[in-house]
Amino acid sequence: MKLTIIRIKPNPAGKDRPPHGGPSPAQLAAEWVDFRNDQGQDVSLNGVSLWHLTYAPGRAPEWAKVQTFSGTLPIGKIVRVHSGQKRELSVIRPEDLVAADYHVFTGEDEYVWNNRQGDSPLLFVEATKTTIDRASYDPNPPEGVVLVRTGDKLVAPVSRAANW
Repeated sequence: MKLTIIRIKPNPAGKDRPPHGGPSPAQLAAEWVDFRNDQGQDVSLNGVSLWHLTYAPGRAPEWAKVQTFSGTLPIGKIVRVHSGQKRELSVIRPEDLVAADYHVFTGEDEYVWNNRQGDSPLLFVEATKTTIDRASYDPNPPEGVVLVRTGDKLVAPVSRAANW
């Protein structure tokens, strides 16, 4: 099975915790990760799950399940997993809708991806204990930037202007 984690937006622009109440649905949905079917044929997502690293003071990081999938993903199609409860797509900012074919939600009105320590999205099949794909990003990703896959890392794209 060839599912590839291709990009992530782990640190959406704006305040993570507004002074009054929790983050807005649009703010939560602005945190996301994308994966693509690179198999060359449709792929069953039944039993495939997305995981990430959690950190607790004084303990080693531990893997935690974010989402379990079902259904079939057609060739070349991209799934975007947004943080938060399932929402109408109309509440999501336009820039967080583009370049994905399917939009799913983690189901919890909490952010998932770690900023201070970095993180590692992992696609995994629990029944066979098989890792499908894993990538990581470094601590303190830039706010509002979509990190793209380069090797096994998710990194901020290099600006063309910086190369002049």
